[in-house]
Amino acid sequence: MTGLDKIVGEIEQESKDGVNAILDEARKKADKITGEAEKEIHAAEKEIADRAAATAAQALKQADEAGDIIKRRCLLAAKQEIIEETLLAAKKKLYGLSDSDYAAFLEKLIIENADQGRGVITFGKEDAGRLPEGFVDKVSAKLTDGRSVAEGNSVADFAHGFILSYEGSYENVSIDELFLAKKDELTDIIKETIFD
Repeated sequence: MTGLDKIVGEIEQESKDGVNAILDEARKKADKITGEAEKEIHAAEKEIADRAAATAAQALKQADEAGDIIKRRCLLAAKQEIIEETLLAAKKKLYGLSDSDYAAFLEKLIIENADQGRGVITFGKEDAGRLPEGFVDKVSAKLTDGRSVAEGNSVADFAHGFILSYEGSYENVSIDELFLAKKDELTDIIKETIFD
């Protein structure tokens, strides 16, 4: 081998060694970059997964809370419906009393609501024909302390109960008004009886 071939061979070898060193260094840098990228990808994947899990947990919690609210609203609406049906049934039962029992009920109402002086009673449309002859006179005889009542010549604009009029004032004692005035008290009784 000539000296020139030897020099060319050494240059080629040095070039190969340099290229291999550069390639090794490039591979190391590429591996390092790839490793760091993989770590960042894993960290990003974990962060996204954690956020997704937190979002899903929050969504489930909100769905549960919304479900509870809807459940409570439905339960409240059902209870309210039961209360209204019970009040209506109580009215119907009252209207369904025998004529004598219903007259006794109205008698108590008149005695409780009569004021001083002479009052005029105007009965509801349904009650006017249901009461026995002389009913108002009989009730008036039971009143004391300067109280008396007489039957009016007209009929009230409601079905059940009466209007008790005095000079300058009147009291609506219709059954609907009585139930309305006592609705909170009756509702509490129904709740205690049915729901407790």
